[in-house]
Amino acid sequence: MKRLVVVGGGISGTAAAFTAKKRARQLSRELDVVLLEKEPDVGGKALSQVEEGWLFETGPLGYLNSDPIVDELAMEAGLEGEVLRAGEAQSHRFVFARGKPREVKASPLGFVSSGILSLGGLLRAAREPWVPAKRDEGDESVWDFAARRLGPEFADRLIHPMVLGIFAGDAKRLSLSAAFPVMAELEREHGSLIRAQIARARRKSGPRPSVLSSFREGMQSLPRGLAARGGFTVRTRCTVRSVERNGRFRITLDEEGAPLTADAVVLACEGFQAAALLSRVAPAISRRLLEIPTPPIYVVALGYERGALASIPEGFGVLIPRGAGYRALGVTCDGYLFPGRGPEGHLLVRMLFGGTFDPGVGEVDPPEMVRTAIGESKRLFSHDAEPRFARARLWPRAIPQYEIGHLARLASIERELLSFPNLHLAGNSLHGTSFGKAAARGAHCGRVAVDCLYAEAPR
Repeated sequence: MKRLVVVGGGISGTAAAFTAKKRARQLSRELDVVLLEKEPDVGGKALSQVEEGWLFETGPLGYLNSDPIVDELAMEAGLEGEVLRAGEAQSHRFVFARGKPREVKASPLGFVSSGILSLGGLLRAAREPWVPAKRDEGDESVWDFAARRLGPEFADRLIHPMVLGIFAGDAKRLSLSAAFPVMAELEREHGSLIRAQIARARRKSGPRPSVLSSFREGMQSLPRGLAARGGFTVRTRCTVRSVERNGRFRITLDEEGAPLTADAVVLACEGFQAAALLSRVAPAISRRLLEIPTPPIYVVALGYERGALASIPEGFGVLIPRGAGYRALGVTCDGYLFPGRGPEGHLLVRMLFGGTFDPGVGEVDPPEMVRTAIGESKRLFSHDAEPRFARARLWPRAIPQYEIGHLARLASIERELLSFPNLHLAGNSLHGTSFGKAAARGAHCGRVAVDCLYAEAPR
């Protein structure tokens, strides 16, 4: 019997193992699938901690149902009845501008009256349909794209904080084509973002609006469900030390006993971890993976009683640009989006710190980070309430940064992988950082790994 080993038990790894086992059954093949996870439980960064009636997501808050793979996996894992969809609150988003949180309204009149942009900034943004489209194929940063099409003020006050909220990164360094390929595609197809939206509205076509989704018991439910129902072996508290190849793959573990052999390997761990494992068997790939920055992020959960609710606007949360006087990158109002994240009548919010602009956050201890979050929450929302619940989680290396040149790096890695037909890279370091993109990549690698083993299908 052939064996596939998956390294990493996050959503990408569990999706890879689950899909590989399913694909093997479809081909009527016997395949031993073993998933190795160094932590005590599967989930990766999707850890859902329940304590004193509060549900603290230490990693991703949810997923967008525009990535159908997550809903498909949830159904196969028996979780279709556990899926939650965010309600009206998700459509109310705020950005800190000119001294206070201001709602980013979708209607033109509402946006004009929001006070986020000056009159000059509004007039510059209104010129967007007449700005020539970029014709050369060179890589462009997210900030440069936004400034070119909508003006520097729009880029600074809206796009920069949006990038901070999603990547915790620098919009002037992130690649538009790698980080936000849909925006680049809209310009190519329509020559203008505004014209693209008008055209889609007239045709009533285009993708359906994305709905933020989660699970009743948190995001960790899905990797746990896949591991429980996938029919593959899960070995937790199992650290992989190296991956070598001599015909088959030889996987050395940080425990007594013989190394594990495999006919195929899916590395679904962090990019820098995969780089360490591949330093001998695939040094060129290892070097390229190490080029991807991965700054630290602190996630702080604060749970408030009913009295603070009047001060915290009901919505998705607040993005905070750099230079506004806050260390926090932003706030998500988890309790508004998914009621039940705390005791009845209470509200759970999360504050994010760190990222590209604040790498020193990794040196802060949890109690100090909690104190900072409490103080900034009071200033941001003009209240004096003390939280009933407060927890902090540091991810020393969190979100991969798809900076300028990322697509060239990806192409180089994929060329190198052609020399390793049974080695596959999943995770979120290359093809998308979101929960949904990581799940999709894992499922793709699991399916292709089996096809390469048995059907000699192309990568």
